[in-house]
Amino acid sequence: MTPTRGRLTGIGLRGEDLVDAGQVAQQISLDDAREDRLVAEAAVDRVRDKYGPDVIGPAAAFRRAS
Repeated sequence: MTPTRGRLTGIGLRGEDLVDAGQVAQQISLDDAREDRLVAEAAVDRVRDKYGPDVIGPAAAFRRAS
């Protein structure tokens, strides 16, 4: 007989003394892939603010430099 393992079927989260998102330093997330996209998006925004809106875009929009 093979031993069975318990399965996690749910998770609970409790929040107390919450404040508006605009008043916190960083919004927490349990989604690492989403967090990575948000970090990249913020970096792109900083580049655009410094050098102009057309300085960065999708790689497919640029001509290959060969």
